[in-house]
Amino acid sequence: MHCPICDKEFDENAPKAALPFCSMRCKLIDAARWLDEKYSLPIEPGDDVPSEAFYEP
Repeated sequence: MHCPICDKEFDENAPKAALPFCSMRCKLIDAARWLDEKYSLPIEPGDDVPSEAFYEP
């Protein structure tokens, strides 16, 4: 299995695995990227979401 952050190959059956990451360090890097909004999920305006909910930062 490869870590999505550092691309290091690791054994997912190893004790203390932070799956899908190779280590707690990579897991925290990923969490920080989500919190810093470096990752996002695309959404498009539709009938169920008011257009004022979309803004440009």
